Amino acid sequence: MSSTNTPRTPVGPGPRGGARPGGPSPTSGAGGLPQASLDPVKLIKKYTWLIAAMSILGGAFGVAMFFGLRIVAPQYTAEAIFLCQPVQTDVTQIGGEARVDEGEIDRFMLTQAQVMVSETIMTSVASDNRLQAEAPNWTAKFVDDAGNFNRIEAAQALAETVKAGVVPNTFFIRMHARAGQAAAAAALVRLAREAYQNQLRQRTTRTIAGTRDALSQALQQTTRQIEDLNNRRARLVRDEDLDTLDGDRSEGKLAVDRINIELLQVTQDIESAQVALDRYDEMLEGDTGIEYTDSQRSATEADPIVANLKTQIKQLEADLIAMQNSGIRPGHRTYRQLEAQIDGMTQTLESIREERLRQYFDAEVDGLRSGLAQLRAQRDDLLEQRESLRTELNDLTRILAEIDDIDRQIQRAIDRQSTLNEDLSGIETAASLDTASRVSVEQTERVPDRISFPKLPITTAFGILLFGGLTTGLVVLRELLDQRVKGAADVAMIPRTRVLGVIPDTAEDKSGRVTDAGKVFRDAPESALAESYRQLRAPLLKAMQRSGHRSLLIVGGMPGSGTTTVAMNLAHALVAAELKVLLVDANFRRPGLHQQFSLAEAPGLADVLAGDKPLAETVVADPNEPGLFILPAGSADKRVFERLGGSAMGELLEEAKGAYDLVILDVAPGMISSDAFTLANQADASLLVVRAMGEKRGLVARLKNELADSKAEFMGVLVNAARSVAGGYMGKNIKTTNAYQNADARKSA
Repeated sequence: MSSTNTPRTPVGPGPRGGARPGGPSPTSGAGGLPQASLDPVKLIKKYTWLIAAMSILGGAFGVAMFFGLRIVAPQYTAEAIFLCQPVQTDVTQIGGEARVDEGEIDRFMLTQAQVMVSETIMTSVASDNRLQAEAPNWTAKFVDDAGNFNRIEAAQALAETVKAGVVPNTFFIRMHARAGQAAAAAALVRLAREAYQNQLRQRTTRTIAGTRDALSQALQQTTRQIEDLNNRRARLVRDEDLDTLDGDRSEGKLAVDRINIELLQVTQDIESAQVALDRYDEMLEGDTGIEYTDSQRSATEADPIVANLKTQIKQLEADLIAMQNSGIRPGHRTYRQLEAQIDGMTQTLESIREERLRQYFDAEVDGLRSGLAQLRAQRDDLLEQRESLRTELNDLTRILAEIDDIDRQIQRAIDRQSTLNEDLSGIETAASLDTASRVSVEQTERVPDRISFPKLPITTAFGILLFGGLTTGLVVLRELLDQRVKGAADVAMIPRTRVLGVIPDTAEDKSGRVTDAGKVFRDAPESALAESYRQLRAPLLKAMQRSGHRSLLIVGGMPGSGTTTVAMNLAHALVAAELKVLLVDANFRRPGLHQQFSLAEAPGLADVLAGDKPLAETVVADPNEPGLFILPAGSADKRVFERLGGSAMGELLEEAKGAYDLVILDVAPGMISSDAFTLANQADASLLVVRAMGEKRGLVARLKNELADSKAEFMGVLVNAARSVAGGYMGKNIKTTNAYQNADARKSA
């Protein structure tokens, strides 16, 4: 039967059948679920007792191994410590503090560590007659039946027994050997140490002798060089008369300076004469005439002829004045004769004056030319004298410079001679020091008083690690090979698969409230299982609202996945959120919703699809839960599987989505039928339910891919009936939730 309900707000704001919007990454889980393939904490808690038991067994094995090895194959270790000295860059610092070249000292120490265990040293130890006497048990295995000692094999064994290594961050080298007897270990180290020290002393002696010879030879060469330089200097002093060279050079410099002063004056005189001559030439060649100088005019006026004419003219002019005073007028014949005589003499004076000016001008020009030639000749002579003096000065300077260079070479040779003498003295001093070889014994070997192998902590730890590690490895391998879905992490391993939620197994809830798994949300709303459905409802409802979806297909992987239980509880959870929900039993193979709600099997979905009943007459309202409506599977004879994918099913869903906020369809498992994939092309969204410890990851991946390829948007995977392992997070969460709600209930009471 059907009932009238108040209108509800649509589930999603978007249009029906709209494009799927982007959402969370398909590989992300809901509620921060783990994404790793294995949860180490969970794994350890699950197998705590097994790992602990095997670790204890391993510890016991390690203790037994310790006592067994101590009896069968004990080992003693003896050691000697060597101290390496930095290289002495200055032999005068022998015995003092020297600057350390870290790269050089590191290479030196590594080299010496290799020399200590080299084939030469080991062969020397094997050839030492004391070896058999001091380590008889160790050498016994190298003696044949005839009593012959095989030194080659002994040397090879020594190379594997005696070890040497640099102690990190120190100048120490540690030489050690391990043997079955304490005395034998000490003997092996002592013989190896002595062989190394003997070789080191021999090499140091050869090195010092070679250095001493090289220094002595260099000292002799330097002494001969000083003698040669002194002889060369003496010859130069004798041949060049060095006692007068300095005076000659000083006089030569003074002469050059004097010539330079004269040369400067002559050059200036030449320039002045040339300027004057050039000016006179321009007068002679120009049209403007000659401009006579005052000196030329003065000389002309002082000429006797000119002076006599000037005196005569003055006398005639005096006579003319006297004639005027006597009353003779200009028109008188005598007066005119006197004037004519004065004019004639004046013309004669001008002519003679011009002639004399030109004579003086020409004489001055000739004098300039002659003087200029003399000045030039004087300049050339001065230049020649200066060049000659300079050549002499250069020769003097060269000789003196050569002598100075010889003096410097002599001084350098003397300094080198002194340094070589100091170095030779330092070498002699260094040869007498214990540190001459740069390696000294800091600690000699002694007979060990305690066993070095085996060590109880080491063998015990080895046993624990061996047994515990093998057990852990087998556990991890088993978990990795186990393809069953145990929780959200296993689903998250599937690429591009979203985990929508986890529903714990009913047995996990120890509160006693859960009696019917299909009605846990309605009957025990404060239980931890009901809270899991609330956590599922939130992301699911959000995703469907975002896409505007109204119909949800719930598909199980295999029979027993719990799709009917999930569909019922999810419907109760959505109704609790004030949504009007239609729960459809589309499982034509094995319907079960009508039994859960104590309803008749028919009429139902099959009758509506067959056209015998309308939807409104077949929907039944849940009397115990307003807002929840159920559509049973319908008559058995009308359950035609193909009708689930027909147009009638599509029309039914459209009608249902118009009357209800959300339509939930329960269908047969995807493993046994194709009904789920047929309906996935009719519904808006799909949800895959897998049972923990039931389905395998391969099956889940295949079903997920097929649902994702259909019309319905694949919302994700729900892990159902998950169990906590060894007090894992799920068991703790359920326990905490029950404790919190019980405390809250007691407080309210």
